[in-house]
Amino acid sequence: MVGLEEVQSTEFPEDSVTRIEKANVIFKQLNGNGFAQTAGILLVPGMASLVLASQALSPDATSAQIGIIAEEAVNLALGLAPSTNPSTTPLPMSLVQAQVDNPKHVKGDLSRHILVRNMFDKDEETEEIWAEDVKLDFTEEGGKLGKLLFVKVMSQQPGGKIYASFECVEGAAACAENLAGRWFDKRQLRVEFVDDSTISSIA
Repeated sequence: MVGLEEVQSTEFPEDSVTRIEKANVIFKQLNGNGFAQTAGILLVPGMASLVLASQALSPDATSAQIGIIAEEAVNLALGLAPSTNPSTTPLPMSLVQAQVDNPKHVKGDLSRHILVRNMFDKDEETEEIWAEDVKLDFTEEGGKLGKLLFVKVMSQQPGGKIYASFECVEGAAACAENLAGRWFDKRQLRVEFVDDSTISSIA
């Protein structure tokens, strides 16, 4: 076309990670999966510092499949439309399932709210104000990663659940990445993003 010039670069825009996150949310709304469950996204600089960094490669993923995913990620980071190539090979189900079962994988659509499981065992707690102590510990740790607006310890329910809301998505994502898969008092933590209605129902 007249007046258009193709420009190629090996550098990523400063907001490439944000663009990828936004595109992933849209993909999840469209197809229910998005592309956050694919490890090739980690090839984009900056992704390793966020939630997507906690995902692991499966030996079932071929280099061709990883290359395709990486190319899509690069296109999204550069603001280009995703490929509509019908010959794109889908990832094997074993890779997808590995991500679903991976404790280091943060489930759900990116949001300001997270649910952390296995933080405590209510049946093993003996001190009278243990729930308040757990809340204080969580607030101190989570507050290092972003401004917390709300923390609720579900002390009467099984599963060791804590809900937390951050001022911004970045804080929630950083906290989720930091906690997902970590071991705490012989319990492995699992984290998922939750929506506004979930938080409203427990507040």
